[in-house]
Amino acid sequence: MKREHFLWLLSTTANVSAAPMLISGRENGDLFFSLDSKFRISVFEDLHFGEDEWTDWAPEQDRKTVQVINSILDKEHVDLAVLNGDLVTGENLYLENGTHYIDLMVAPLVNRSIPWASAYGNHDIDINSSSRALMEREKAIGRNLSHTNSMVKGKEAEVGTSNYYLPVYLSGRKSIELLLWFFDSKGGWAYQDRTSEGLKVPTADYVNEEVVKWFSETKKAIRDQEKRVIPSLAFVHIPVYATADFQDAGIDPKKEPGINEEVLGVQGNKCVNKGRDKNGNDEKDCHYAGGDTPFMKELVATEGLLAVFSGHDHRVDWCMKWTATKPLPHTDPSTGNDIHLCLGRHTGYGGYAGEIPRGARQILVRQQNLREKSVETWIRLEDGSVSGHVVLNTTYGQDSYTAEQTSHDGAWDDAKARG
Repeated sequence: MKREHFLWLLSTTANVSAAPMLISGRENGDLFFSLDSKFRISVFEDLHFGEDEWTDWAPEQDRKTVQVINSILDKEHVDLAVLNGDLVTGENLYLENGTHYIDLMVAPLVNRSIPWASAYGNHDIDINSSSRALMEREKAIGRNLSHTNSMVKGKEAEVGTSNYYLPVYLSGRKSIELLLWFFDSKGGWAYQDRTSEGLKVPTADYVNEEVVKWFSETKKAIRDQEKRVIPSLAFVHIPVYATADFQDAGIDPKKEPGINEEVLGVQGNKCVNKGRDKNGNDEKDCHYAGGDTPFMKELVATEGLLAVFSGHDHRVDWCMKWTATKPLPHTDPSTGNDIHLCLGRHTGYGGYAGEIPRGARQILVRQQNLREKSVETWIRLEDGSVSGHVVLNTTYGQDSYTAEQTSHDGAWDDAKARG
């Protein structure tokens, strides 16, 4: 990053309006439900800081992304922000200072003392971009605000970095009420690694089997310790193949409201470097090979898992129910134990999206509704409006939503949230 660009960006993003003064969901660095028995998450997808950073317009693009984050945080009370992949455009970064984009993207969170957690994506790892270096920068800046972690040992290009879980406690006592799982779907190119021909080395774009093993063993250990099933949510940047299979069958805009203007890219591909294009850029040749099947099977086997949230594709933001009533013909497993799979709105001005307004998915978990397997979610747009406001519950996928319902501004009352 050019030093003058970085200093200009910092100066233009330092002054932010104050967040609403509401009850905090944090105590002593841990995550807690607020005293109103709610836990609120804002999911920022595909920020793509540093895209084409050598140009004169790149800093303005990043400034606009910070503005989107600020506008959403001015509207939403947030107990945890999730940076759900492609925080940066790693192929455009310089080795010596690419991690400094973390300073810009988390400034709105630091200024409001909002904790955050990251799940890295395919653009976060490249020849000059290390997801582990990004995590260390998060920790250096965030102190007790950054909850990003790495709980699975192994090489960055194989297991990734952001594989971990966070407990959310009931306010006032150390009783775990909710688990948040984070997974690294990788992709991109291996950090500081080239073939003997000088080509970059592609990394697999799915959750590694060692991570799946860790997930299985950790779930069992928590279940044995707590003597009960704890409801959970999961975050992974690249969506699993089940979403593409569902999309192929046809999205009903009344039952699965949201934008659907792009064919989904999913986990599970086998990729090779096919050489360089006419501009000297390394190119991949990829085809789906079922690499995410172990991960999908483990998700389905997870008792209490309510929903999985992904990004990656910038022109889609609907949710689906992975259910036995609508089996997926090309997916293993074909049915998903009624897990909801949700795609998020593109947040950043880096990366493609055209004229689609930027925004972020909001998640509202009401403690009393967890027993009913109910979670509320909507998209908060950069202009302050709301779209795709739905309740992920036992009847999602059967219920029909009107445009008025899905654009309702603010949280619904408890009766509506229960469906």
